[in-house]
Amino acid sequence: MEKEKGNYVFPSRLAKVMKGISQRTQYEASLMSMIFILLGLIFMTIYIPFASGLSVVMKVAIVINGIAGFVFISSYLVTTFQQYQNYLIVMGVVE
Repeated sequence: MEKEKGNYVFPSRLAKVMKGISQRTQYEASLMSMIFILLGLIFMTIYIPFASGLSVVMKVAIVINGIAGFVFISSYLVTTFQQYQNYLIVMGVVE
């Protein structure tokens, strides 16, 4: 079986399925998953330092990484939302 061009590392069957998913569905799934990642990150950043017996260095590292992760994912969430809004305007769904 010859590999189709433009599939990157994905097998042809998987690439065909992924090509069939609409951009709107992709944007909405991305936004929803980022919200859940942020909620999990907030919970773990607060819970682990207070409820675990880790050393102070590890607790500080977890808090710093949690804050940095929150800023990163929040920024990516805003960017993706803006792209989604522009997509909806271009597709004529919203004005």
